[in-house]
Formats: sequence, structure tokens, C-alpha cells
Amino acid sequence: MFAWKGETLPEYWDLTERMLVWPNNDGPDLLVDDGGDATLLIHEGVKAEREFLRNGVLPNPDSTDNHEFKLVLSVLKRGLEAGHTDRWTKIAERLVGVSEETTTGVFRLEQMSR
Repeated sequence: MFAWKGETLPEYWDLTERMLVWPNNDGPDLLVDDGGDATLLIHEGVKAEREFLRNGVLPNPDSTDNHEFKLVLSVLKRGLEAGHTDRWTKIAERLVGVSEETTTGVFRLEQMSR
């Protein structure tokens, strides 16, 4: 993933999305994650797509007080508004495995598993 000194959180999450869908929305088959952010975006993306297809409900960034999660929901909402209603589901289906680099990421994965 490409990053630079002074990168903002909105830039970070936009780049995380771009990295996962490059070059043609297929996504990776293996993921070396650092902190669980890419894994989180995929899982939340699948949840958002299911909710949208079931009820027509878009992710609502105002539904949380967590600034960073607001950005995640904004990325997902923007994708659904652009017509990407199965992007994350297809990426999740293609993904064979994840290797996590940090204890924070492992903790996040354990929470998600529960």
C-alpha cells in the first residue's frame, strides 16, 4: 500500500479501499494485514452489502461516534452509491487467507470471530 508522511485518515481509508480493489475489483487471494484494517474493511463491506440488498439501507457514518469507523462507513456508502453492491462479497469469497502482522490486528480478528 502506498502512504506518505502526513497522510490523513480519510486518505488512508481511501487508499485501503483502492489497494483492495486494484486493478479490476477482484481483490487479493491472500492478505498480509497490518492492524487488521484491510480485513475489517472487507468484513464490514460484506455486512453493508447484505444489509443494502436486503433492506436498501446504506451505511450511516453518523451512526457511530468513532471518527475512524465513520470513515470506513463513508467508504462503504460511497461504493454502494456507485453501484458496487457485491464488490466486497466477491472479494471475501476469493480470499483464501489472512496473515496478521500485529497483536492489535490479532486481537481485532479474535473479537470479530466471537
